[in-house]
Amino acid sequence: MRLLILLILTLAAQARTVLVVTADASDFLLAAGGTIASMTARGDTAILLRVTNDEKNSWDLSPDETARRNGLECAEAAKLLGIGKVVSLGYREGELGGVSPTELRDRIMFYIRLHKPDVLFLPNPHAEYVEVLDRHYAGLAAEEASHTAALRNHQPPFAQVGLETHVTRELYYYAQPFDPRRREPESTATFVPQPKVSDIGAMLDRKIRAALALKTINHAVAMRIRDRLESTGRRLPLLDTVNDASVAKLTEINVRTLAGTGAKGTGFQSAEEFHYAGPDFGVPSKFRK
Repeated sequence: MRLLILLILTLAAQARTVLVVTADASDFLLAAGGTIASMTARGDTAILLRVTNDEKNSWDLSPDETARRNGLECAEAAKLLGIGKVVSLGYREGELGGVSPTELRDRIMFYIRLHKPDVLFLPNPHAEYVEVLDRHYAGLAAEEASHTAALRNHQPPFAQVGLETHVTRELYYYAQPFDPRRREPESTATFVPQPKVSDIGAMLDRKIRAALALKTINHAVAMRIRDRLESTGRRLPLLDTVNDASVAKLTEINVRTLAGTGAKGTGFQSAEEFHYAGPDFGVPSKFRK
């Protein structure tokens, strides 16, 4: 019994807080869901900060109904990954380009100082070929928030209500692996986040289940693909009939393909790729003795 208690106390002492920033309901899941699930399975506490309300991401629903369904389905997907809390900032999807960068940065910084994460996941704003620009803007704001959260003269009123400065030790920059330069080491490991690959083989099934929870978004993706193919005289037999079964199969294929792409050349079967800034990031080696 004593050994069991000591083990529990040791695990509790090692547990970390993970804050995940995502522009929308699907990006964090498809790009980083397996790694996040691995962390929560080890006992880490995870919070999801969802920037937009996904009110445009459906095929045939009103914006209000789309936002309602996507909110519920995002919460269910997060739960399946072991994320204990979801906070939605409520910005309109596709319109972050018109939001003040300082406003968005400070709202994210508030949650960094509130939850004091050991690990921060954020959309990589420097990835190439990001078609969903909300992810670029959310990533820029989150990156800056991770820096300003450590500086006392940014938002002094936060400290007045007990939200003191905070340094996040680990940053995971994520993007779905379509960037051809995603594995190129950039500059030196001291000053630029470096490529990092995470083995998600043990969590792939959980990631798939979480992805399947996003039913409204998955249906919209399937319909858009079929519509695009038909407009160019092509077809995908799987989508000749769009129903729950075909949408689920398409979603599973997408998740498995992304995991396979991330694992290429690594020796893993399924993986996710990041640019990673760890405890040594930004600290020259001469100061790390």
